[in-house]
Amino acid sequence: MIRTIVLIASLFSVSKYGEAAKMHLDSSSLDGGWRARNANGSIDIEAVVPGGIYTDLREARILTEDIYYRFNDINYRWVSKENWTYSLKFEVEDTFIEKQEIFLVFHGVDTVASVYLNNEHIGNTDNMFVRYSFPVKSIVKLGENTLEVQFESSITAAERRYEQQALQYPVPPTCVPDEYRGECHANHLRKMQASFSWDWGPAFPSAGIWKNVELEAFDVAVLREVTTSATLTNSSWLLQIRIFLETGEQILTVSGTFDARLDIDVEPVTETAELLPDEPGQFSKTLTMEIPKDKVEVWWPNGFGSQKLYTLSVTVRDDNETVIGQVSLRIGFRTIELVQEPILVQEEVRGLSFYVKVNNVPIFSKGSNWIPSHILPEKSAEPDVINDLLSSAKAAHMNMLRVWGGGLYESDLFYRLADELGLLIWQDFMFACSMYPTNREFLDSVTKEVTQQVRRLHHHPSVVIWAGNNENEAALRDNWYGTSTDFLLYKSDYIKLYVDTIRPVVLAEDTTRPFIVSSPTNGIQSELDGYIAEDPYSPLYGDVHYYNYLADAWNPNTYPNTRFASEYGIQSFPSLKTLSLVSIPSDLSMQSEFIDHRQHHPGGNDELRYEIEQHMKLKKYETPEEEFPTFIYFAQINQAMSIKTATEFYRRGRGLLTSDGQGVTMGALYWQLNDIWQGASWASLEFGGRWKMLQYFARNFFAPALVSPSVTPAGELEVHLISDYLEDKETLLNVSVYKWDSLTPISQTSNTYTLQAASVKKVFSNNLLDYLRDAGCGQDAEKNCFLYFSLTTKNGDITSPDNFLFPGPLKELTNFEAANITLTSVTPGTDANTFEIEISTDRVALFVWLEANDVAGEFSDNGFLLVTPTWKVEFTAKTDVTSDKLKNALTVVSLGDSY
Repeated sequence: MIRTIVLIASLFSVSKYGEAAKMHLDSSSLDGGWRARNANGSIDIEAVVPGGIYTDLREARILTEDIYYRFNDINYRWVSKENWTYSLKFEVEDTFIEKQEIFLVFHGVDTVASVYLNNEHIGNTDNMFVRYSFPVKSIVKLGENTLEVQFESSITAAERRYEQQALQYPVPPTCVPDEYRGECHANHLRKMQASFSWDWGPAFPSAGIWKNVELEAFDVAVLREVTTSATLTNSSWLLQIRIFLETGEQILTVSGTFDARLDIDVEPVTETAELLPDEPGQFSKTLTMEIPKDKVEVWWPNGFGSQKLYTLSVTVRDDNETVIGQVSLRIGFRTIELVQEPILVQEEVRGLSFYVKVNNVPIFSKGSNWIPSHILPEKSAEPDVINDLLSSAKAAHMNMLRVWGGGLYESDLFYRLADELGLLIWQDFMFACSMYPTNREFLDSVTKEVTQQVRRLHHHPSVVIWAGNNENEAALRDNWYGTSTDFLLYKSDYIKLYVDTIRPVVLAEDTTRPFIVSSPTNGIQSELDGYIAEDPYSPLYGDVHYYNYLADAWNPNTYPNTRFASEYGIQSFPSLKTLSLVSIPSDLSMQSEFIDHRQHHPGGNDELRYEIEQHMKLKKYETPEEEFPTFIYFAQINQAMSIKTATEFYRRGRGLLTSDGQGVTMGALYWQLNDIWQGASWASLEFGGRWKMLQYFARNFFAPALVSPSVTPAGELEVHLISDYLEDKETLLNVSVYKWDSLTPISQTSNTYTLQAASVKKVFSNNLLDYLRDAGCGQDAEKNCFLYFSLTTKNGDITSPDNFLFPGPLKELTNFEAANITLTSVTPGTDANTFEIEISTDRVALFVWLEANDVAGEFSDNGFLLVTPTWKVEFTAKTDVTSDKLKNALTVVSLGDSY
């Protein structure tokens, strides 16, 4: 297929070599009509741009199955080992050729490729996160043109670069663990690191043109990017607008009129200027707009106010007032600060705080960590998928997501939705769990990457933190990869990359947001320690990542009193329904080759069983296949309870300050929100968007008001009231004690308390066993009873879920039997595709789990404790469904069914 380039002319006034000249800017997409072939030509297929080779081969039926089906990550690895060429024929008209400059622009190439236009080599690519602009004026011709992008296998390229580097010294790790079933040396490429596999995902080191391609024709300049920074003064916002132009490198000056206006009643800003280059071919102009404070509403994170956005229109004109470039951005007005101030204990400094302040309000960051939504980068920005995942985060009262450094800088859609939903974004740069090269070519590529990405994301109010990398400070200090043999060498490389290269670029491009070098980090203290802290996991500074699969994760005393918990997690498997989409029936067993293959975390399946058996008892089944659905259910209970325990501990930690300075916790971001495929992972949302039990629990433990019970190491029952609300609330706390064999509590107490604004308050403390025995639980009180809590207000103006506390392991309960649970009715709700489901029970039921099977949607609550004879939950379907169809699709299970 031959594309024809159609031109629309526009004008801009410039000065070239001191002479006035007219500039015409035209752009044409080159996204259609591509083909892809392998090195020997045995495969030659239609290709889609933006896209990738796996997607193209699947569409051509060369790959006959879903890439995630069974063992296809291995079966289809041959694709990654081939060299592929993408080619396009297109025609250019004379009006295009007449322009003084023509650029061929690739907005995203994955990854190592040589580019040829009309059989002439015009440049190379080696960074999938960079936009490449190639000047091709002397090569483009009238009529038919041929474009080829020749890809080298990323596996081969990574190995070649590793070997070249190793001639001086190796940059570890040499490979991922065998259990990852991945490929080696991803750290030598500026490519999605997880595409070579991770402990929650497969290896698909793809190749392709994963973002748009354009041919741009102009006489001198292109409007490339606009950034915004809003600074608050006493009476107004100062909005700084920076406009970036790209030209041919021979251009010495550019002149024109620059205009910026908001969609509110404030004066626009218009300036005429002649610009000198910032560097060859790069120009910028800054406008400042003063906006009275009362003219705009501030933007707030989810749970603290509205997400008010305004449209900023930026226009560039020539001397004849002809528009040559225009950009519209949705922006918000908010202040951001990362507070790292001394923590005083008896007038002595015991570390530094670490928390985000938005609009001068300290924010307890509640949320999770984000990984790419698909292993193929071109599929990572599916609108329905991104909207569903981010909406699920908001629905769980999250206000922050950390975009993890082993994935991608996410799509424009991702950040736009984060702005609209009020999800603060902690943005890692894409470096994770590795040492990295620091040769000149690598650092130059990183500089371009960071510059472009910061400029692209700069205007989003949701983006609040830049972080240099994921876990590399800790990896270096703790010798994860044998770097202790030459610690000073690898430390020098670390500083070259993150401190001397990335940080200056970020600070030059963005003065409004904090930059931290790593995560976890001790923040300012790490910098004082030469950027590699003696203990990057210190609870007295910065953020902490915490994982422990042998400790009792249901015991809050397991967890560190950190300032900010930016990663913590426990695995589970996705639902049987999700696994069934990529497997055959014989695969669905913990002893199957398939399930072993889907578990990339070393020892993960054994750890899962160990964790389950600390608290619950799996009955004996005749076959592994028969046990499997129960194992999944128990694993999801264990994950939900573990992260519930940890998160409530961290939320209570906001009001804790120990004698040695620990506590004052201000963040809880569990690992991880979303899945990249159907397998064992730490995610709370399965691939496909189905909610695990953890996601339902998150909606409760992240609620803005929470009654949180716990037991101290000394056996004291403590009850805390936690509030994110910015005003006090008068509340009623109800505490009930139940025996396992009755729906009638044996003890109930009610007391009024002030739920204090943005704080944690301990309202009760008593010896747990004494309290239970006094309530009538008998000698084995911890086995006979449990506690149930509710927090309410007279006018119902708080969101506070009920809570519970199990005094002892559930595997040791007395008088605990299976409940008879009945689906009483399913009736239409007040909104479209919402339904009210009523269930009934004859006994206390734990972790009541409803599934709608083939009907996609979410429940208002799930995995809950049933302590009343009847209970109602709401179901919201994602597609049209009748009450009868939903009722027939529903199943229900509780813990006792599997005892």
